[in-house]
Formats: sequence, structure tokens, C-alpha cells
Amino acid sequence: MLKIGIVGGSGYVGGELLRLLLLHPEVEVTMVTSRQSVGEYVFNVHPNLRGLTQLKFVPLDVVELQKNCDLVFTATPHGGSVTLVPKLLEAGLKVIDMSADFRLKNPDDYDKWYGWKHAHPELLKEAAYGLPELHRQEIKGTRLVACPGCMAAATVLALAPFVKAGLVEKNRIVVDVKIGSSGAGSKPSIASHHPERFSGVRPYKVIGHRHIAEIEQELSGLSGEPMTISFTPHAVNMVRGILATVHVFPKTP
Repeated sequence: MLKIGIVGGSGYVGGELLRLLLLHPEVEVTMVTSRQSVGEYVFNVHPNLRGLTQLKFVPLDVVELQKNCDLVFTATPHGGSVTLVPKLLEAGLKVIDMSADFRLKNPDDYDKWYGWKHAHPELLKEAAYGLPELHRQEIKGTRLVACPGCMAAATVLALAPFVKAGLVEKNRIVVDVKIGSSGAGSKPSIASHHPERFSGVRPYKVIGHRHIAEIEQELSGLSGEPMTISFTPHAVNMVRGILATVHVFPKTP
């Protein structure tokens, strides 16, 4: 039985992780940390988990995680995992990171797409991109998995078979993604709060969305040559889910 810890278990990502892992027959969730909910029962923050667990949120303590866990999921905001993950790895733990902090292989891409310098570029090569459909063997053999962005996962899965087979033009790919409000996380802004989005459809981050970096990285890896995409996400009137509509141009009739 694999013992699991979750760092940052009070948000939407942490809640989904808990739902999946508490029902998993081969793992046991032993620790869930949260900054704002220390001492609270997990089911008070995630009412859908009532009856599934008596765990309480605890403070983040690497020594306690080391004692009680084999593997740790880090569900922290972007930029929050980059300093924590090395400490967890040093403690001998395996890590599955849900943030963007280890998704990109080229450290310069963090300057370009996220606006900060990566503090541990040596770990970027080691991290397996957490899409098992493409990287199953790497994931099995690594101590650090970097889970893909939500819209990136939908787009890469749609395109992978065509790109790998060399069937489509490499620089004429147009991606239109529609995404629900939960994708923005549990702390609402005026732009992401569901009542503000209700009954409307709007494009956002029309140029330079961060997920472009990992989509192009993965597609270039599949094709063996640099690939570029045009990508526009749209906020739509739903809570959960993503629909990626991808337009490509075949090389031959």
C-alpha cells in the first residue's frame, strides 16, 4: 500500500486528488496539508468527501511527510513548488507536481512564459512530463513527475497521433479551447468568478497563453522538429470541463 501525502489539499486540484486517491484501492492518504485550513476536517472544506475520510489538514512539515509518506503530490500555486520540491526529493520522497514549475524542459522558457527565473534548472531534465499516453515509461522510472496544464493536455492528446505520423503541416495548427470556471482555481477574481462568467463567452489571454509553451514542446518532441501553434482559450458558461477544437491542414490529400 503506497502512502500518499498531498501538499495544498484545500483547493480544487487538492480536492480532486483527494476524491481520486481516497477511492483508490492501492494507496492510503496519510497527510493533507493546507495553510489556511490547519486543524479543519478535510470533509468540512470538501463536503463531497464526508464519510470517506477523518483526516484533518495539517501544517506543511517536510520531516513529517518523510516519516508518513512514500510519495507526495504538490498542489501549490505556480511558483510555489519550485523551492519545495527539491526539499521533498532530498528527503527521499517521490513527487508528482501539479503546478507548472517543472513542465518546461528549457529553463529560458520560464523567463519568457512565466516571467521568473527558474531556481532549479537541473531538475527540469529529470522531470517526466505527466501525460502517460506519451510518457508512460519515463513516468514509471522517475522520482519527479510534472503534470501537464489542463488545456495543454486536451490539445496534445488531440494532436499527438497526427503529428507523430507526420500527416499535418507543422506550422498551421489552430487551437480553440473552451474551459469551465473551475479551471481558474478556488480563489475568484472578477475575470474568473463564475457569476461574472455566467451567460457569456469571451476569449482571454489571446496572445502568449502559457500553455502554448508546453504544447509546442510536446508536439516538437513528437515530430522531431520545431512546431508552432495558434491558440486561443475561451471562458464559457460551465463549471467543469474543457473542449479543444483543433484545426489542422493535411500534407497530402
